[in-house]
Amino acid sequence: MNIKKKIIPRLEIKDGKLIKGMRMEGLRVVSANLEPIIKRYLNMSVKEIFIEDITTSIFDKKIDFKTIKTLSSFIDIPVSYAGGIKNLNHINKLFKIGVDKIYINSALNNNFDLINQSSEIYGSQSIGVLVQTKKVFNDWYIFFESGRIHPKIKLKDWILDIKNSQAGEVIISSIMNDGMFNGPDFELLNYVQSLKISIPIIYSGGIRHTNDIKKTLMKKVNSVAISHSLHFEKFY
Repeated sequence: MNIKKKIIPRLEIKDGKLIKGMRMEGLRVVSANLEPIIKRYLNMSVKEIFIEDITTSIFDKKIDFKTIKTLSSFIDIPVSYAGGIKNLNHINKLFKIGVDKIYINSALNNNFDLINQSSEIYGSQSIGVLVQTKKVFNDWYIFFESGRIHPKIKLKDWILDIKNSQAGEVIISSIMNDGMFNGPDFELLNYVQSLKISIPIIYSGGIRHTNDIKKTLMKKVNSVAISHSLHFEKFY
């Protein structure tokens, strides 16, 4: 197995800068220049770059199409994007400026059918769902807007809805392990595996090294999205 082919660098951006937080809080600037960081990842022979503007939904900002277009212009592998996507017009514009795949999260709280509407136009291979989750008391729940909105929807119910939709992929992001450099959330991974998701899964949260990736892939996960350990050059 080529581990590098399973790694998807996850770049969280704000105003054209690379940012990172811990548990999706305390966001700080890692670099004001995204281009050299992306080129470093391209030299790793990764299969995809995932760009996520995590401030668009939180602050109700417009999607930074200019930055995304600039980044897409020199990335020669598939580019996926999440953040602030609210309608078909947003999705169409993202595809026109070079994005290959989009992930929808917060907009689904009010319009879940956006998955099916967009999949029917662009194909399910281009449409995914970003799921942010953590355990509350004794059950797993989903969250919107980078963990700030708790709709009181259980993860298993949300996953069932996704399975019954035309989504082509799902990212499972562990809120409690995000940016913590403490290893994957195996309790979450075991739970997700028990749900028998039929579409490809990407896991994100806490991955430090190749052994973490190997163990994660054993949980029926297809790829891993990594930010902290790559950005701070801790990955080994």
